[in-house]
Amino acid sequence: MRLDAQPPFVWRQMNEFIKNKLGSPNNVYLYRGLHHALFETLLGLHLRFTHKRKVVKSTGFGDHLTHVELELAKLGVRCKDSFEKEMAKEEKAVLAYVHDLDDAITGELYNNIETLKSLQKHKIYRIHLAHHLFSVNKGFVKNLSEFDIIIASVNKNYALVFTGDKVSLPILTVSQLPWTIETDLVRVAKALEKKTDLFQPEIAQFESTLPGGVRPWFRERTARRLYDRSVVVLQDHDGAAMMELLKKTLSVEKTPLGENNKFETTSLCRWQNQTWFDQAEKKGLPPEQMQGTLILDGQVVNTAFAQVFKDCLVNLNGLSQ
Repeated sequence: MRLDAQPPFVWRQMNEFIKNKLGSPNNVYLYRGLHHALFETLLGLHLRFTHKRKVVKSTGFGDHLTHVELELAKLGVRCKDSFEKEMAKEEKAVLAYVHDLDDAITGELYNNIETLKSLQKHKIYRIHLAHHLFSVNKGFVKNLSEFDIIIASVNKNYALVFTGDKVSLPILTVSQLPWTIETDLVRVAKALEKKTDLFQPEIAQFESTLPGGVRPWFRERTARRLYDRSVVVLQDHDGAAMMELLKKTLSVEKTPLGENNKFETTSLCRWQNQTWFDQAEKKGLPPEQMQGTLILDGQVVNTAFAQVFKDCLVNLNGLSQ
């Protein structure tokens, strides 16, 4: 027999453990991934400030706002891409400013500092989304001003929400989920110990010597990005086909979507995610670019791999004729 209930103290205990482990001066809350954390955060803020009917967003690739944006629209909350000029009026209307610190797919680092500076004097929540940045540098989550909220993805299954002094988030469903110390806390603690390595010299060398028919995603060498991955575009082939050839050649096991993979792609054949293609269109990028995009883990990018990559491309060219 069982009692059909979840002990809420388990979630509180885990939050306290994580806060102490990170040495965070701010409140820390554990969620089931970034999508869940963002959904409950925005919906919770709306329930508390129902008179504020606008959310301003500045995000890169990713579907993390798609569902919550739709649900907020049903409640009369509009998501806009920019602020109006008169910030005094915006302060009364805008619930939150949501922006990506880094891109969910490419690892590009976004600079929204001017917008954030303009919000310092206004009572508008600032929600900063970290997709990969937290695993590279955990220190940035400690310096929060009173209206700041950082949502940091830990991995596919977990995300952390850090809040400033003026943030009081309603707890919706998260505390009643089936959390366990033996599994969830152990996994989160293990994930927090990991740090993603960067491979800037190796990636720069690889991307500067790509074979014909392949170009780097980042055209400028000075692009602000996380060098944990190389992002390239196959101009005549599907990224999923090249990914499978690389895996077969290097005997890399297949892993589920969203896990740590040595090779990934935004191809519809792999993810069936039309959202990315719609976003590319708004950015003026052709759908062929998304279909041919290949993301390579920085750990595998070296001189020997560069030759394997070229050989696989020759093989792919032959198969496509």
